[in-house]
Amino acid sequence: MNQDPVIFDVDFALRQFSGNESLLVKMLGKFNEQYEGVEETLVSDIRLQNLDAVRQQVHTIKGVSGNLGMSALHQASRDFEAQIKSESPETLNCNQYIAVLKQTLATTNEYANTVQSANAATSNAAQGEVNPQGKQELLKALKRNEFITPDKLDQYIRDCALDNDTQTALRNAIDDLDYPAAIALLE
Repeated sequence: MNQDPVIFDVDFALRQFSGNESLLVKMLGKFNEQYEGVEETLVSDIRLQNLDAVRQQVHTIKGVSGNLGMSALHQASRDFEAQIKSESPETLNCNQYIAVLKQTLATTNEYANTVQSANAATSNAAQGEVNPQGKQELLKALKRNEFITPDKLDQYIRDCALDNDTQTALRNAIDDLDYPAAIALLE
């Protein structure tokens, strides 16, 4: 039975990031930002018969989409790469490929927005339990370069009682594995 690939395999993507959903959401945001306007570039390069640029762009999207669990886009990229190699520039059509790309961007944007809304609601609901030693525990974990789970990071941030801008900067530094910057924010 020939089954269409899923647009976005959340479970696969989360495994790629060891369950770190906030890092996955950040990477999806970067992917969406980078490729939301690629349609115009592809159409222009095909019209100008610049197939090397088209091939390179599609090949890059194929690799990244495969790693992020975007199964349908990964398959569409493979198919379009084969089409680029076998067809003349005059007959090359990227409409089907662009449709899958747009659907993938919409699906992953929706997922990221849902996760961010849920995290904000959870954070607001869990404002009660505070550990005064949390800041020191977070500093120790950062100095030892320990992996910090998203749930534990949420608790640490609540414990630190930081303003919103500092919370965001701290979360971004930790997500980027820039522990020295995170330590500087806390000290």
